[in-house]
Amino acid sequence: MVMLGTQFLLLLVSFSAKWVTSTGVGPCPRIKYLDNFNISAFTGHWIEIERSFYLMELISSCVRMDLSQNFKGNINVSITSKSRWSGVFSISEGIATVSKKHPSIFVYKVISTLPKAVSRYLPGAGSYQVIKTDYSTYAVLYSCTNFSFATYPLANTDLVWILGRQKEISAEIRSEIYDFLAFYQIDSERLILAQNLNCN
Repeated sequence: MVMLGTQFLLLLVSFSAKWVTSTGVGPCPRIKYLDNFNISAFTGHWIEIERSFYLMELISSCVRMDLSQNFKGNINVSITSKSRWSGVFSISEGIATVSKKHPSIFVYKVISTLPKAVSRYLPGAGSYQVIKTDYSTYAVLYSCTNFSFATYPLANTDLVWILGRQKEISAEIRSEIYDFLAFYQIDSERLILAQNLNCN
C-alpha cells in the first residue's frame, strides 16, 4: 500500500514538473516598460505575423487587429480572423482599458451581452503589455499569468504575439525581436508563423 502511494506521488510530481516546465518556472518576467509609449501612434491596422500557441486561434488564419482610440482615451479593438475549416470570416470586438500601472499595459474585455462577472473570463479577456514596437513596422504583445501557492509564484504561463503593419517583417527586425525576447528568457522557438494566405 505504501509502495503504491509512493509510486502515485512520484507520478504526480513527474506530471507536475512537466506541466511547470511547459509553462515556465517561477514568476512572470519583469519587462521594462516602454519609454514615452504613444497610444495614438500604436493605434491603426495590425496583422498577426507570429504567435505562441493559443488554443483560441488553433483554426484561425488571416488575423487582423484594428485599434482606434475612443474619447475616454481607451482603445476600441476589432479583431478579424478567418476559419481554416470553413473559410468564413468572423469579427470579435472589445475594449482595451489603459492600466494605471503604465500606458503600455491594457486590460482587454470582450464586448458581450453576458454579465460582467462572466464576460471578464471570456477567451481573450485579460491583461496585455506592448513590450516592443517602432509603431510603423512591428509590435510585440505579451501576456503572462502567475500560478502561486501561498502568494509565492511557482510557475507562469504566457502568450506572445508579433504584429506587423504589413504581412511580413524583415529578417533584421525579426532577429532584433528574438534577441529582445531571449534577454527576458522568453523562448522565440515556440512561436508559430501566422497563416496569411488567401486573406482577401
